[in-house]
Amino acid sequence: MWPRSLLAEHPQVRRWVGISILLGLFAAGILVAWTILLAGVINDGFIKEQTLSGVLPTLVLMAALLLLRAVCIWLAENSSQHASGLLRRKVRSDSLAHLIAVGPAGLSAERTAELTSTLGQGVDSLDAYLSRFLPSAALAVIVPAGVFVTIGILDPWTTLILLFTGPMLILLLAVIGSRTRSLTQRRFEELGWLSSFYLDMIQGLATLKAFGRADEGAEMVEQVSRRYGEATMDVLRTAFQTSLMMEWAATAATALVAVQISFRLIRGDLSFDLALAVLMLTPEFFAPLRRLAIEYHAGQEGNAALERITELNALPPQTRSVTTEGQGMRSSLELSSLGFSSLELSSVGFTYGGSDSPALEQVSFVIEQGQTVALIGPSGAGKSTLAKLLMQFMQPDQGQILINGQPAQNLQPSDWRRIISWVPQQPAFFAGTVAQNIALGRPDASIEQIHEAARVASAQGFIEALPEGFNTLLGENGLRLSGGQRQRLAIARAAIMNTPVVLLDEFTAHLDEDTEAQVVAAMSALMQGRTAVVIAHRAATIASAQRVITLDRGRVIQGQQ
Repeated sequence: MWPRSLLAEHPQVRRWVGISILLGLFAAGILVAWTILLAGVINDGFIKEQTLSGVLPTLVLMAALLLLRAVCIWLAENSSQHASGLLRRKVRSDSLAHLIAVGPAGLSAERTAELTSTLGQGVDSLDAYLSRFLPSAALAVIVPAGVFVTIGILDPWTTLILLFTGPMLILLLAVIGSRTRSLTQRRFEELGWLSSFYLDMIQGLATLKAFGRADEGAEMVEQVSRRYGEATMDVLRTAFQTSLMMEWAATAATALVAVQISFRLIRGDLSFDLALAVLMLTPEFFAPLRRLAIEYHAGQEGNAALERITELNALPPQTRSVTTEGQGMRSSLELSSLGFSSLELSSVGFTYGGSDSPALEQVSFVIEQGQTVALIGPSGAGKSTLAKLLMQFMQPDQGQILINGQPAQNLQPSDWRRIISWVPQQPAFFAGTVAQNIALGRPDASIEQIHEAARVASAQGFIEALPEGFNTLLGENGLRLSGGQRQRLAIARAAIMNTPVVLLDEFTAHLDEDTEAQVVAAMSALMQGRTAVVIAHRAATIASAQRVITLDRGRVIQGQQ
């Protein structure tokens, strides 16, 4: 399959692929000319018994053609590899940028490990697809046609055999290839599922051991791995069968050409040099098809990856910016100069895809500058959905969110997030030091600012007790830290942003009373002089709020203004 839409988006890649194919065609043309010259040299040297000096110019020309063909092949491979590297970089970066635009809400139904596998191994499979399969597919169409015309000029009778055997080989490749396509698709899907299963197993290892299911988990890993191995062997077996059948068919067709040429040569209907040239050119008619059969597996693997990448890129972005007529997008500089005065939700509604009932419906309230507002309600009331809307991870289906009286849609989400910081229920930490994780939103922050943010979050004490203090590597997602330590680092991360608005999303939900008291104290220091929206259900967290807004089944039932 020629990825027209994909290559159309990347003209540089298309140009390099075209150069690779043209060089391949040139190399094939050189081989055809060299073969005809070789037949002539053999005829002149052995049949007509010419001296070496008589055929020496032709031999020199043949050597030059071989050298030129080698250069063409080398340049073609380099061009295709350059195109492959360029495409993989662009696809990976564009897909990642699109997934970021889709946001956490839009990716909630996707499996993390499967996405990683697609952007990793899936994108890497485009290497063989672009550098080997696509050139082979193009040459398999053009080169046999050129060889067919050349043989037709030399010996029209031989083309009758090629007219019969050529389409038969193409049909054979299509029939066997259809099975390869389905098997490769299944293998790619199982690879994504296997990656997700391994991740779940590793992350849930403590839970499995606690419930006595670790051994069963190991058995499941063995079963899944065996199934994936069987799928891989099915793909390889089919690929080998395709190559073998193509080799047999091509060999049989060449033998048939050889038989009819030998009879005509004996009868004197064909000269020796023409007979030899046709006989040597016939394998070159089938060679591109045989090469395509060898690369067909790589092509289908890349095609499966392309289909999955296309599906991911088709996910609708959850963050969008809308401009109204006569009113341009506000820049972060303009927003900063205005400061922050109010946040208003006006008849906001939102319904998740595939759901019949809205998660939020006709939600309206106003938060003034400097207020601390608590949002409470039972599970499923719409609190987390509201937090995602406030962070502009997604946009409301109905109503508006107004900032300083202006629709939030008129602001770039990145600009809005420069005046709002977020402390989530389960903060994520990344590979790096404690200092780097605190300064995630301000990578240019000084060490003094990092220390001050840790002090505000009451985190400086435990950080300095770590083996290397602020330079301690956290490990995967901060697993070395306790729940309270993780939350205080999240508060420090919000504090260093120094934004006028703070959103705290059930950040004490999984803490004990003593740890909660420490985190709430840190929260109180963070909220000094700021507007705060606190999503909570525990009394200690709600106590500092000046207003309490209660949500139930997506509606405000108390505290609405």
